[in-house]
Formats: sequence, structure tokens, C-alpha cells
Amino acid sequence: MSDIDVLCIGDLDVDMFISVPSIPGFDQKVAGRNHGQKPGGMAANAAVAIARFGLKSRLISAVGDDSAGTFAVAEIGREGVDLGFLSRRAGMETFMCVVLISPSGEKSLIKLETDAYLPSVADLHEGAFAGVRHVHLTYGSSELSMQALRRAAASGLSTSLDLEPPDIVRDPTRLAEVLSLVDTLFLNGEALDVASRVLGGPLDVTRLRKGGEMIVTLGARGCRRITADGSADVPGFAVASVDTTGAGDCFAGSYIACKLSGGAPSRCLEFANAAAALATLDYGAQAAMPVRSRVEEFLERRGQPAAHGYDDPTGVTYA
Repeated sequence: MSDIDVLCIGDLDVDMFISVPSIPGFDQKVAGRNHGQKPGGMAANAAVAIARFGLKSRLISAVGDDSAGTFAVAEIGREGVDLGFLSRRAGMETFMCVVLISPSGEKSLIKLETDAYLPSVADLHEGAFAGVRHVHLTYGSSELSMQALRRAAASGLSTSLDLEPPDIVRDPTRLAEVLSLVDTLFLNGEALDVASRVLGGPLDVTRLRKGGEMIVTLGARGCRRITADGSADVPGFAVASVDTTGAGDCFAGSYIACKLSGGAPSRCLEFANAAAALATLDYGAQAAMPVRSRVEEFLERRGQPAAHGYDDPTGVTYA
């Protein structure tokens, strides 16, 4: 039996949440409300989602030795995520994000990157991969992604990548090489378009490892799974969202955890859609991420996906 189900590699940060009536332009002002600082980061959020599903996750990441780093490590440590290979960098500040939240719960992010934004290739210790079943990572650094995926391939591990437009633009040159080592690719429609332009042709499953799958997230409308056999849409769940930050990370982590637990892809996509919807009901990427039983209850008691209302026993009414 594996010691760790999923090794997540990427960012751990501290997010500051501010709700605003609209995004101000240059030399403009709006009145906002500060909802405080909470732990975040794409890789860290996925690790928490996996842990809340009931599987064991490990995080390779980096933070500074400042108070923000201490806070982030303490918060994610409470989730049971293995932090034995996390790097604390002396004299450096922890990566942070300013998250502006619209009245509908949609977000705009300002990334305050530092030298502790991502782990380095040197942080990919051999022991971190021992006893692992699956490796999940981001494309924040193409060199880090490449080395991690090569290590995973050499160990016979399955892999997944969460691909975002800014990361593609930052370093497009090695994208094709990285994708060739990926089993499951998570991305949204914008990332699909940007990656296709960078690659000089359509991004499809032929660019992934044999038998690979692409999961295109569609927001409240759900998601689309694309394989060599075709594509299938799975509808989402309309909820009264407060903050959508981290919903995509929750989706990815929940899907991976469900699949590693033996779930069929269609069931795992439905589960991930529900988990991501529930994760938008509070401020903070991790604050509202549900545990497995909470998602299962939601799915058992729901009406129809993205169509009918659902009165939750905890008192929350979903649109």
C-alpha cells in the first residue's frame, strides 16, 4: 500500500481577500471590504482537497521565513498534508495574492511573486516520490514541471497538470515536451485557446501520454472530458457563490482523489463539479472546501444539476 496517494508540487501562498462592487480602473477608487488573509496556492489547495476526500497528500512547495510563511504552513498542516519536503527560505518573503471579489463571487487576482514563489528543482528530493501513487503539479516553472514529470515517469507514477494562461505565456517553449508526460490535463477554455496558439495547432489528447485525458472546466456550467474516444460534458451545479477562488483547484484535487479511489470518470467529474460548487460558499480557497461525506450528501439530496433549487440541511439554499 502506498504511503502517499498524491504528491502535489507548486505554490503555497497567503491570499488577502477584498470584496469590491467593481474593479477600479487607473486613478479610480472603490470602497472595499477586507475579509482577511487565508492560505492558498494552486498546489496547496489541491493537496487540501485530496486530504479532505480522505486520501493522503504531500506538498513540495516553498515559503519565506516571515510571519506569512509561518501562518501558511500552520494552516495547511492542520489539514494533515505532509509538509516534510517543504522549503523555508531564509531572508525571503512568502508569495502572496490580493484577491478582489465581485458581488457575484467572481475573482480577480494580483500576484505578488517573490523568490519563494515556487520550489526549485533542488527541492525535488528522491524521498519525496517514495511510496507515492500520483503526481499533480502546475506549470509555474517549465523546468520544475519537466524534472518532476520525468521523475514520476521513471517511477511509473500517473500524473496530472493544472495549466493556466499566465503560466503558458511566461514560458511557452517547453509546453509540448511537458504535455507529453501528462496523463490528466486540467485547464479552462482560455488556457485551451492560449495553449493551442503557442503550440501552433490544436491542443488535443494526442499531445498527452497514451490514454491521456483533458478536463476542460466550464465554471458553473460544469466540465468537458476529452479522450481519444471523444468528448462528454458533465453539467455543473448552480449555487449562491460568495468566492470562486480555488474552486478549480478543489475540482482537480477532488477528481484525482475520486479516480484514485476507483471511481468511474463520469462519477468523479460529477463529484468534482459538486465539490467545486460547495467550495465557493465562503471566502478563501480552502475555507469551504468540503469533505467527502459532505459532497456525497449534496449529490444524494440535490435536484437536477444547474437547473433546480436545493435546500441544504445546514441552512444554505442553492440557486
